[in-house]
Amino acid sequence: MKPFTFSLERMRGYKCQLLETEKNALQALNKRLADIEEKIRLCQVFQKVKREELHNKQLKGALMRELDECRFYVENTGRQLEALKNERELAVMEVERQRKVVLKASQEVSSLDKLEEKQLDDYRYLEARYNEKVILEHVTNQLIFPKESLH
Repeated sequence: MKPFTFSLERMRGYKCQLLETEKNALQALNKRLADIEEKIRLCQVFQKVKREELHNKQLKGALMRELDECRFYVENTGRQLEALKNERELAVMEVERQRKVVLKASQEVSSLDKLEEKQLDDYRYLEARYNEKVILEHVTNQLIFPKESLH
């Protein structure tokens, strides 16, 4: 009997490569999302510092130019935060979309693995039947045609 070979091995190899590619894309998108969240955190810290600075300057009676400068930083940082939050929403949607792609690719590989396991079980069953038949033929031949040295 021929040795077992999975008939869809090449397809499974291709699907595994595809899965790895999609996982790498997901990892890159997660990294991008983490970078955006870090930028948001830094902007929030900067905005808080500038608000406190503005408040302290107002209490000390600073010049109007200094107050306007602080207000500019606070407002500009607010606009940057808004843009970053919108960017984060888009990144979250991309990550979710890619996660679904990875899940689908993973399921395809898993179904091919299950198919291989079923084919291997079928092969083992047929191999056992074949071996049984060979043994039965051998025993039958020994009974029908006993060796002449025994006579």
